[in-house]
Amino acid sequence: ELREAVEEVLPDLERDGVRVFYLSSVSPTPGVEALLPAIEEAPDEPLPTRHRAGVTADSKAMYIYTSGTTGLPKAAVITELKLMMVASLGRICGLRPDDVVYTTLPLYHSAGLLVGVGGCLEVGATCVLRAKFSASQFWADCRRYNVSVIQYVGELMRYLCNTPKRADDREHGVRMALGNGMRAEVWKEFLRRFGPVAVWEFYGATEGNAGFINYTG
Repeated sequence: ELREAVEEVLPDLERDGVRVFYLSSVSPTPGVEALLPAIEEAPDEPLPTRHRAGVTADSKAMYIYTSGTTGLPKAAVITELKLMMVASLGRICGLRPDDVVYTTLPLYHSAGLLVGVGGCLEVGATCVLRAKFSASQFWADCRRYNVSVIQYVGELMRYLCNTPKRADDREHGVRMALGNGMRAEVWKEFLRRFGPVAVWEFYGATEGNAGFINYTG
């Protein structure tokens, strides 16, 4: 999907010593590695401490590009400390190892990557990823994969509430929704229609230094 964009900047990345992977079994691009074989061959044991001996709370974990307020997207530095703090949001809200988290959010943003995937890694939960949000298939996916936790942004919930009502609207195992930006009227309609789901609404910004969450529910 992003092959052309990757190949366009690959010479610069190679010059800077940056390794690039496709999340696939094979790579169609010379200089780009396939990640799935490496994952399958990786041992189950914890990573040896020598590989992370120099890592501190202030070490750079990744860059996440945000739109900011002007111009082109800008790289926000995500430190190891910030990564762990954001990933722990799920645990704070009651995410458990036996949960199945369903996210349709893009992984190039903090919500999908750090809260969703990171939160699952932090507690040992299962993460179900869908490449693109589909309002018509959302609850079918939740039933198919035994989803117990969903991620959202405000408009996503509005789209769900705007779908035609069905007799099986409440036939799901979702117990918790974690996200941000849901309007009050959508919140009420969502609970009225889809049942008593615990909604954890948070506020934060990738490039910010503080966040808020309705911890009391």
